[in-house]
Amino acid sequence: MYKQCRTEQSAKRQREIELELERFLLSRRIDEITVSELCERLSIPRKAFYRYFDSIDGAIHAWIDHTLAEFQSFGSRYTERERRTLERDIEQFFIFWQERKRFLDALDGSELVGLLIQKSLDYSVSDMINPSKFLPYDGDWARTKVFKFAICGLMTMMIEWYKSGFSTSTREMARLSCRIFSEPLFPNLQSLGIIG
Repeated sequence: MYKQCRTEQSAKRQREIELELERFLLSRRIDEITVSELCERLSIPRKAFYRYFDSIDGAIHAWIDHTLAEFQSFGSRYTERERRTLERDIEQFFIFWQERKRFLDALDGSELVGLLIQKSLDYSVSDMINPSKFLPYDGDWARTKVFKFAICGLMTMMIEWYKSGFSTSTREMARLSCRIFSEPLFPNLQSLGIIG
């Protein structure tokens, strides 16, 4: 689909192509974009595109993956005096996506938001994040399922928040998310006799 770049220079060129694709997606749907047009806009030969990607789809996957990878360094913006908390970490998540409105606009215009959610699920249980850190007493299978459920919910909240025009503050979104993570989803099921 796309090449993992080994040098800083090739990674920079690959990212330039991805960001030009993003600019295209702000005004056109994915199925209306050709490799030739993209290369013409960048003033590069077609073979330069194919050095990094096998297709426009490959470039889309790289663009999303590289944006998700940016979050890894984004979350480490704390000053040494600030104590990390779940609420602060989740607020960083919402700030990250609010700052990438243009990225979300480009995805939304071509109905690619579902791909972002899927790639977020894949990314969240990759080597970058270790679910056993959060669920130490569960087996790998259960950890993965619970973690994917949580990530899918968080990404869906973020997408709905984006579609509302970011109508709620990042702090309020973080508070709501923390409540979802820290309180039982259905606290009255036992009293209703639904679970034993």
